[in-house]
Amino acid sequence: MNNSTKKPLQFIPPKQTNPAVDELVALRQWMSEFRKDFTQFGKELSLKVAFGVIGSVILCYFVIGLLSLVFGLGR
Repeated sequence: MNNSTKKPLQFIPPKQTNPAVDELVALRQWMSEFRKDFTQFGKELSLKVAFGVIGSVILCYFVIGLLSLVFGLGR
């Protein structure tokens, strides 16, 4: 017996892509980008709120000081 006989090559068809799977992959990538953008937006919004509160406190302090000078309450 001769084991050197080779089996004929089998044709392997190219892998077919499933449109539903492709859509899910695209949706997952979009959600990942959305999460990153939303996290960045949350950080920026927190900074804007913090600076707004600090600015409001400083502005109120100056307005109260100015009103006390105008009405003579600062003596």
